[in-house]
Parts: sequence; C-alpha cells; structure tokens
Amino acid sequence: MKLIPRPKTAVVVSFYAMALYFIGIGVLSAGYTLQVVGATLVGGIHALLGWGVQRGEEWSIGFGKYLSFVDLIFSILWMMLGVLPQGATLFFLSALVLVLLSDPEVEGQILGRIY
Repeated sequence: MKLIPRPKTAVVVSFYAMALYFIGIGVLSAGYTLQVVGATLVGGIHALLGWGVQRGEEWSIGFGKYLSFVDLIFSILWMMLGVLPQGATLFFLSALVLVLLSDPEVEGQILGRIY
C-alpha cells in the first residue's frame, strides 16, 4: 500500500485546493463586488484546470503550467507585501503543480500514455 499519491492525483488535488482558496477569498470579500467576481473567476479557472487534468485533456497541461507560473509570481508578491500565510500556501501549491506538470512522465500519466 502506497501512502504517496500519484503525481496526477497531486496535481488535481492542488488545482482544486487553489480553486477553493480563491473562491474562499471571494466569499470573505462579500462587500466588494469586483473582488468577489474576480476571485470567483480565478477559482473557476483553477477548478476547470483540475477537471481537465482529471479527465486527461491535453489543453489543461499547457494552460496549467502558465497559470501555475502566474500564481507563483503573485504568491511571491503577496509574501513581499506581508501576506505571509496565504502567500506561502499559494506558493507551495503552485510550485508543486509547476514542477509536476513540467515532468514528461507526469504529462504522459495525465494523458494516459504511462500508467
């Protein structure tokens, strides 16, 4: 019995965790309409990517790398501004996804070429 999740599972769970993270920011920002819309949109994109990786869609790999890199940059900016716990959480999740999606074996596993 393995206790370490498969890379595809780790990517899917990370995307869904980031989606919940951003949707949670939107819920906590109930008084600010633009922030609610933006956080929900970003959370929805992360959920869509998680769904795409889960189904093995090829478009989700390239777009997932791009979005993870953007998340990584924004998490560093948040940590520089003093938002440490949230920035560190986003940094860890986006770095994990970026490293895993950059591995050809993980890409093959997501697309169903490697089991």
